[in-house]
Formats: sequence, structure tokens, C-alpha cells
Amino acid sequence: MKKRYAAILLSLIVAASIILSACGSKSSTSSMPSASPAADSSAVGDAGGSSTNVVSFKMVGNNSSALSTEAAKKIAAIIEEKSGGSLKPELYLEGQLGDNDEDLCTGLSEGNYEMLLNAEMLFNWAVPDWMELFNMAFIFEDQDHLQKFWESDMGKDLGQQLIEKYGVRAHLNTIALRGPRYVTANKEIKSVSDMVGLKLRTPNNAGVIASWKATGANVTPVAWGELFGALQSGIVNAQENPLANIDQAGLYQVQSHLMQTEHQYTNYFMFFNEKWYQTLTPEQQQIIGEAIDEGFKWHNEQVNAEDEQFLKSFQEKGMTLITKDQIDIQSFKDKIIPALLEENKDKYPEGAYEKIQALKN
Repeated sequence: MKKRYAAILLSLIVAASIILSACGSKSSTSSMPSASPAADSSAVGDAGGSSTNVVSFKMVGNNSSALSTEAAKKIAAIIEEKSGGSLKPELYLEGQLGDNDEDLCTGLSEGNYEMLLNAEMLFNWAVPDWMELFNMAFIFEDQDHLQKFWESDMGKDLGQQLIEKYGVRAHLNTIALRGPRYVTANKEIKSVSDMVGLKLRTPNNAGVIASWKATGANVTPVAWGELFGALQSGIVNAQENPLANIDQAGLYQVQSHLMQTEHQYTNYFMFFNEKWYQTLTPEQQQIIGEAIDEGFKWHNEQVNAEDEQFLKSFQEKGMTLITKDQIDIQSFKDKIIPALLEENKDKYPEGAYEKIQALKN
């Protein structure tokens, strides 16, 4: 009997030992990592097996031009490629976050997103005296002259003022150039004397209006959407715009002559929220800057190629092109520039016009 009890006790001890062993194995297995760090969506592994946090950020625009939107897409792709995926732009370029420039610029300043492709509105707020000067016709000689300004100490100083006043940084190393503005009319214009009495439409901008009034033209601001009808009915018989706008509105149908005055140059900038920009490493800042340079270089080449095509197309559609070498550009400058400098001597920054002209080739 005692032997039987001893056998039963031995069996129970063996069974308990097996159960404890099994529990120990299960506990050991559950303590192992469930996944490698690379499976975390916020990290990517590098060649050495370590991980780096992905920096996601919003790049915003309002589709002000098809080419500028394509340039922004290229910039985003280059940033992601150069960073190995550690910088990830999220694109909102078709006005998804709004199509009002003032609201978009305010949103960037407030930190609602990190990058914004836009024209000069932020500079209009920060340095209105300088930007008013930019509205004068013939202040810049060509695209290179405008780029030189923004690369100069003057441009850098304006950029610093933008940071201090609105917490926004502008990338100034390369700007996205827009096509220059041309005059169209129903007669040829080769000298400023041909402007006298001309019913000229301009945008409702004080500097632009003053420039063309100085030529002797009868300046009439007309809303963009009403311009075709105003030209067709004779309310105005001339206007000025970039070639892309002339094509978009079909103005070649109601204007017989195109004058290659190239009297005004403007551009787009890539802006950053400064607080966010300072969270980036120098290497990340460099990657983003190089991507903008590449994307804007492509944009500028496309703008110039497109303008060449517009000139050819307009002539094929019956417009007469008066080329720059046929126009007495100096006669326009002699009327416009002294008049506006005198009229705005207390408004423009002192000596600014002369400093800008000193940058010409």
C-alpha cells in the first residue's frame, strides 16, 4: 500500500515539473520583441541598421499657375529622394487648404503648415515701401536682374525683416520667375508718344496705374473677368499682361498688335514657417534648399520655352509682333521713372532705385 502511494506521489511531482517547465517556456517567448523598429511607420532603417524619424510636413499652394504647381511636385519628389525618405512632403497644391492668398499667408505665419508656394504678398506686408517701388514699370531690366536683387544684400535684408515681422522665411537663392508683361493694342506702339490718349486697361494697382498715366495713356482699371468684353466693345483698346494670361483670356482675338515691352517682372517664392525651419538639421535644410533650386530652375526654363511658343502662336493667329528692338524703350523710361520717383520720394526707400539699377549686367 505504501509503495502504491509513493508511486502516485512520484507521478504527481513529475507532472507538476512538466507544467512548470511549460509555463517557463511560454513566459520566455512572450518577452521577446514583437516587431523590429523598421515596422514602426515613424521610423526608417538606414544601411547601418539604425533608425531615423520621418519628418512629414505640408507644402501648400493654390494652383496660381500649372507650371508652378508642377515645379512644387518636382521639388517634393527631389526632397524625398535626396533624404532617402526621411523628409516627406505632403502636397496641398490645388487650393485644398484655401485659395485666398491672404488666408494662406496668415496660415503659414501661424504655423498651420510648414511650406507655401506664393507670390509677393508676404513681402507686401513686411516691406510695403520696397514692394510699392517694384510696381513701377521698367524697374528691372530682365529676369537675371530680378534674381540678382533677391540674392543681393538688399534682398537678404528684406528676407530678414520678413522673418522678424511674420516668422516666415523666404528661399531667395532661386526664385520661380513669371513671364514678363507685354502691351497689346489695336495699333502699333513704338514710342511713348504712341501712348498718348490710348485707353489702356491695367490692374487696380496704384504703382501700375501711375506708371502708365505718366506715358499719357488714359488708364482704366477693369476686372480681369471683364477684360475681353471691354476690349471687344471698345471701352478700352489696349492692355498689359504676361503672355500666358493673354493666351488664357484669348485676347489675341480682340487685339491686333503685341508689343514686346517686357516692362515688369514678377515671381513666386517658396516660403517656410521659420519656427519649423529651425527644427531641421543643417543637412535637412540643405536638401530642401537644393530641391527648390532644381525645381525652380526647371520652372524658369519651362516658362521661357512656353513664352516662345506663345509668341509664335499669336503671330500664327494674326497678331503683329513689335519686337523690343523696334521699340524706343528709353522713351518710356524717361517718362515713367522720373515722374514716379518724384511723386513717391517720401514713400520709396531712400536710394533704393539707384541701388537696384547698380545690379544690372
